[in-house]
Amino acid sequence: MFDFEDYSLTQPAVLVTILTEAILKDSIEKLLKNLKVFGYSISETPGAVKRIQQFGQIATVQTAATEANTDQVESYAATRLEIRAVVSPELSNVILIALKEQQRQFAVLVYRQKVEALVE
Repeated sequence: MFDFEDYSLTQPAVLVTILTEAILKDSIEKLLKNLKVFGYSISETPGAVKRIQQFGQIATVQTAATEANTDQVESYAATRLEIRAVVSPELSNVILIALKEQQRQFAVLVYRQKVEALVE
């Protein structure tokens, strides 16, 4: 008889959720396919992401509210896409690093959660 107590059907994984502008859809899909992420979903979900536009030098983190940095402007950019993928923890790091570059020009918010997934 099969002992279900000693056997798990799931494995630890990470759910990566990306909120971004529609213009990045093709490049993110290409990234996921190149990384051999076969299970992902894309939904249209209106929303907004805080975006800091930087001008000139790289903006520094402000340590006091009274400091003013004229080289950056904060705004909210409309997002239209929510992309979700279940991946390994290592692959989630690769996705985050790739999308960090996109944050310099586009509204991108990425978060991840530990999950258990039924995977092969």
